[in-house]
Amino acid sequence: MTGHIRARSNSTGRAALLAALAFSTAIGMALAVPGASQAQTSGAVAQAEQRRFDIPAQPLAQVLPAFGQQAGIQVSAHGDVVRGAATKGVSGTMTAEAALQRLLAGTGLGYRMTASGAVILAQPESSSSATMLSPVVVEGAASADPHAGAADRANSITIGREELERRNPGSMKQVFAGEASVSVGGGQPMSQKVYVQGVEETNLAVSIDGARQNNKVFHHNGTNLIDPALLKLARVDPGVAPADAGPGALGGSIVYETVDAGDLLKPGQSVGGFVGTEYNTNGDMLAFSGSAYARHEGFEVLGFYKDADGSNYKDGDGNSVEGTGAGLQSVLGKLGYESDSGHRFEVSAEQVHDEAVRPFRANIGRLTNRNEGVRVYDLKRQNFVFNYSTPHAEGLFDPKVVLGFGRTELGVPTPFGSAGVTSSLSGKVENDFNLSPGNTVTVGVDFYDDEAEYSDPTVTIREAATNVGAYAQARLTPIDRLRLSFGARADRHEFEGVDGSTTDNDGLSGNASAAYDATDWLTLKAGYSRVFGGVALAENFILNENWTYTGGIEAVRSENVNLGFETHYKGFTFGAGIFRSDFDNARNESYGGGAALTADFETEGYNLSVGYNWGPGFARLTYTDTDFEINGEPGDSDLGQYLGTPVGQIFALEVAHSFQSIGLMVGGTLDAALKNDDPEAAGLRPLDSYEAVGLYAQYTPPSMQYLTLRAEANNIFDETYADRATYGQEFGNVVPLYEPGRSFLVKAKLTF
Repeated sequence: MTGHIRARSNSTGRAALLAALAFSTAIGMALAVPGASQAQTSGAVAQAEQRRFDIPAQPLAQVLPAFGQQAGIQVSAHGDVVRGAATKGVSGTMTAEAALQRLLAGTGLGYRMTASGAVILAQPESSSSATMLSPVVVEGAASADPHAGAADRANSITIGREELERRNPGSMKQVFAGEASVSVGGGQPMSQKVYVQGVEETNLAVSIDGARQNNKVFHHNGTNLIDPALLKLARVDPGVAPADAGPGALGGSIVYETVDAGDLLKPGQSVGGFVGTEYNTNGDMLAFSGSAYARHEGFEVLGFYKDADGSNYKDGDGNSVEGTGAGLQSVLGKLGYESDSGHRFEVSAEQVHDEAVRPFRANIGRLTNRNEGVRVYDLKRQNFVFNYSTPHAEGLFDPKVVLGFGRTELGVPTPFGSAGVTSSLSGKVENDFNLSPGNTVTVGVDFYDDEAEYSDPTVTIREAATNVGAYAQARLTPIDRLRLSFGARADRHEFEGVDGSTTDNDGLSGNASAAYDATDWLTLKAGYSRVFGGVALAENFILNENWTYTGGIEAVRSENVNLGFETHYKGFTFGAGIFRSDFDNARNESYGGGAALTADFETEGYNLSVGYNWGPGFARLTYTDTDFEINGEPGDSDLGQYLGTPVGQIFALEVAHSFQSIGLMVGGTLDAALKNDDPEAAGLRPLDSYEAVGLYAQYTPPSMQYLTLRAEANNIFDETYADRATYGQEFGNVVPLYEPGRSFLVKAKLTF
């Protein structure tokens, strides 16, 4: 790594960025030319690839989503065909077709593997006594994750469409319910931040629909304001992330993907939509949502809108938590086209807007030593993305081009009329060289141009950073039971301070992961990475026009390691793993202390999980124990802002059961934390233990498949608590932002 500092004006051009952008555009246009290699599909690759399956005996309708996930293809089925059918299950390493044969044995259903990757299930025509129904179509459209099953995914946490529909999340905390290693602090959406194994999300490479996110505006509000209703997938790569996850994956990566028309349309349907409403008794929250979507001759269109309003909720003691009323609006629009030769183009526009009265410091209930009320926070996040891909490609030509622009604006009228704006223009061009099933090499280039600006009636100041990188990631299966993934990237980073001076840094990053199926029921896994992260932009609201950068700022680096195993046997699962992440020279600037302050911090601990899937239902318990240190001392949530937080010991339980014949699903969650005494070493308060239980029931009448009704009882024992990742609990003068007390939610959705 090299670095030097020099003076320059804010208006100086960014030659490297423009060159990368021009190169990306040229390559993207070139890749749009149809090629013969598009004739085959990634679905065919998934069918031929050896994969590990563990699906217990259960109704066939319950099998198909699990089969699609484990086979690497998306699965949908018409309920009339599979209703009443049952499978004996499948376990072992084999191709998708072999697994499908075992699943269908004895069901009376046949199948056909097509060149497009589709699987057609139909009742045999020779059975004269059989009731002839429309065939079920298992659509082999490209998987949401083309590298599912690779070694670098062995440690990933993936929340797919099925999990999201089951959890019905109203916030990011509920998205990751059941995942102890992912903590979300803050009682209401606009102040929530995500922590992965104790590391704050700004230290991870976060993307939405492939576009890099740069939303570090103000430490008193959340980082990435997301409406979970828009999501079809959330994937977390804790600690070790592959090179193609993007620059700055210091503590891993988080990938969010929003819904497409194809995710919502039923088999054979070309036009559809839904309307929904929900009401929460705690805070009188009332929300309305609606969507319309269509697909015709390769064209797709989708529109979505949601509005939620409410008043302050009450904590478990019955006290009103000031500034917590819902005030969220979200909009998503998508337009796509996929040609007959397999080229897919998609543009999307997303906006999430929260404008309401919040606590003076939005992530704190109040300070006991100050008489401050509430004030308006106006937070708006926008994301615009262009994607080009060949989702059905195989062979050596399988390109992808992404160009995205994201912007977050926070207006705080009181007391200074302040505003902060962050933005990121980013893009990448990459190609998957599919050497053979299970053996792929991804090569690409990417860039970003990030800015952070603060303004009030007296001043406008900004910092900026650009990065150009090149990367390669190999995902190989040298033998049937062994999967390897390793890669590297080189980055050129330029940072510009408020005084116009710049610091340039070059850095290399590397990663390696392995997953070994020691038996049909035991998988061993390990990963390691060393990552260059450049210089992070400061938070907008502490930018100081008098900062100087004499001597420059050290670039941050991290080192991550994880080691563990998973077992799957006749529906039972058990997993265990250890992890450690070390960060050197993480930027830790302060308004009065200077721009160049840095800190070293680390998180380490272990994860455990145990579960059982009995076919129509499952139970899964996860546990994590995480230690967090800054500069060799126990860390707290104040020193750890934008670094990490002392989450300690956390349990998360999720249970669900589906009564398929009557269209009823019931379930529950437990969110619990043990007392954490670590802050006492620094003379602070310990973090209290808590247990919060939620129950739900969801009903779709068999004769009214277009109607879904849901009822929830959350925090049923009225626990007064703040989530372990919520700011300030260890300080005597802080009343933290408590979670809602007991609440009841009802929801209705009509689909057409």
